Amino acid sequence: MIAAQSRNGMEPRILTGPLHQADDPNESEISLDGIRYSRTPVSHGVLGRAIHGRWPVLREWAVVRLLRRRIERLLVDEPFDIIHAHSPALCGLAALQGVRRRGLPFVYEIRSFWEDSDLDQNKSAAKLLRYRLGKDLETYVVRRADAVVSIAQRILQDLETRGILPAKLFHVPNGVDSTRFTFLPRDSTLDAELGIGGIPTLGFLGTLFPWEGIAWLVRAAAELHRRGSRFKLLIVGDGAEASEVKRAIRECSAEPYVSYLGRVAHDQVERYYSVMDVLVYPRRSVRIAEFVTPLKPLEAMAQGKAVLGSGVGGLRELIEPEVTGNLFEPGSIDDFCRQASRLLEQPDLRRTLGERARQRITADRDWAVLARRYENVYEAAIRNARARR
Repeated sequence: MIAAQSRNGMEPRILTGPLHQADDPNESEISLDGIRYSRTPVSHGVLGRAIHGRWPVLREWAVVRLLRRRIERLLVDEPFDIIHAHSPALCGLAALQGVRRRGLPFVYEIRSFWEDSDLDQNKSAAKLLRYRLGKDLETYVVRRADAVVSIAQRILQDLETRGILPAKLFHVPNGVDSTRFTFLPRDSTLDAELGIGGIPTLGFLGTLFPWEGIAWLVRAAAELHRRGSRFKLLIVGDGAEASEVKRAIRECSAEPYVSYLGRVAHDQVERYYSVMDVLVYPRRSVRIAEFVTPLKPLEAMAQGKAVLGSGVGGLRELIEPEVTGNLFEPGSIDDFCRQASRLLEQPDLRRTLGERARQRITADRDWAVLARRYENVYEAAIRNARARR
């Protein structure tokens, strides 16, 4: 998106927060394709110790304080027309505090509700309290922003129930660079290395968050195999559910047809996409999956791949059944097997769905198209900031 905004004549400047720097201390301030990237150093004092030590509450306070200071210094040193912060709410709060003294328009963008990330796993009293505090903080930032953007309609609908005026809410969905993700010839070398040999292949490529349902997918694939379907399943990625995925493969004795490949280098991703015939997104029906639209299906669709996903809210916003992909009932192994077997057995259906998906992405979800939507967002933020002053 940033590169597309730059090509459209804007002059974006990127600032990363202290947690980014804590995770990768070697990151430096750079210019890439004419866009400057600044960092927020993590101090060696009590703020730095709170971040590295993950001290409850103090860690979050330190993140906001360090990021706010960095924003304020940049605003003194250089002229800016607008500040655009992304969730989580800690970044939004730091940006809000940093710009208010200077009267600049402030845009806040929500890609997911920070408080939803682990609530569905264990609804302990501590997590419920953290959920309430996180939700209150998100609402606080949204109320004071001059314009609010979200990648998902369900998030905007939720904000309206909190009393946020619809006039300052904007939908700019996730997108992809369709010049990077495009039709690819099958990588015959990788095909041979993985022992695919022309067998129709299901695939998942992404982070193994618990709500992605990949351990469930292994068990569903085992039932699909028991019913007589001939296929391979490739799982590429790493994350919190990796151990559960590997255990599911062992328990189902699925090693002959399911391969857990772990994380691959960024520059190898397209090779793995090329040998996958159907990309599967079996998200569980939990709040974060119902509200958030994932990015990975768009990458697959841009490459003309057939996609199959569970019918949770986030995927229903991306996939039109029988047009740009197919959906199955969340958690239903029987419905998954029915839909997956259709796609495995009908290459013409896979090809048709993939072609339509690619057409939809290039028309509506390419960053070159979506970047233009931010012009309306920024104009609204400027008007609202003037009215506020």
